[in-house]
Amino acid sequence: MRCGASEAIAPDLIGLSADRDQYVFHRQPDNPEEVRLAQLVAEVCPTRSVGTASRMQWASHHPVEVAPSVWRCGSNAPSTAGGHGYVIQHESGNVMVDAPRYTGHLRDAIEGLGGLAFIALTHRDDIGDAERYARVFGAEVGIHEADADAAPFATERWRGLDAMQVGADTVAIPTPGHTAGHVVFLHRGAILFSGDTLAWNPHTGDLTTDRHFCWFSWPEQLASLERLAGHRFTTLLPSHGAISPTLPAEEMSERLLALVARRRAREASTITDA
Repeated sequence: MRCGASEAIAPDLIGLSADRDQYVFHRQPDNPEEVRLAQLVAEVCPTRSVGTASRMQWASHHPVEVAPSVWRCGSNAPSTAGGHGYVIQHESGNVMVDAPRYTGHLRDAIEGLGGLAFIALTHRDDIGDAERYARVFGAEVGIHEADADAAPFATERWRGLDAMQVGADTVAIPTPGHTAGHVVFLHRGAILFSGDTLAWNPHTGDLTTDRHFCWFSWPEQLASLERLAGHRFTTLLPSHGAISPTLPAEEMSERLLALVARRRAREASTITDA
């Protein structure tokens, strides 16, 4: 499975195979930090394909705090194509953004963080085991109505294109395109949980989006990203791939508008060539 989670965590150890069909270890870890990274990779791998010849056991590293009071869950689910789930820890009630695979370890870890009050789903592809987590923690679940058929257990359905409050300090911003009901979540005007609509490319050091992974409408996805540039964010936490560095909000907006312009120019060039 080419989910990109493993390479994003340990790019010096892992990359695409020669046939570009899957991610593989290009070399073995040779110091304690690389061993730790390899263990993190094993914990996010949705197919649980990473192990050791000695069957070595280690204490789980996840959940991992990847931003202040924001935790990456690990235990990525095959049903989400290996997408990350996150937990926002907040005194008014914790919010899970997209759901990982359900495990007893993760349940206990989330309980230790204060449980869950709400599960916010970016879109139909990244539901994972949300229903089970909601049942265990008594959490409400939200999804956009355009993708709600994929989560009939959801207790809240968002409509339209207007931004909406989701718990304290977090806003849901509809971004149709990847799917009809795709939504991103902006936490404290800084951290953007971008789902599958926007990512960070560590090789180019810039924002990216890909038409090949757009299931509903590419023009709508670009229009959504253009609108998104009007919101302030400094760090990108995508469902797939690398977490961005923290950059000034103005620079993020400029990069996003430049990305949209490049993609539209490429689209126009393709149409002209045809």
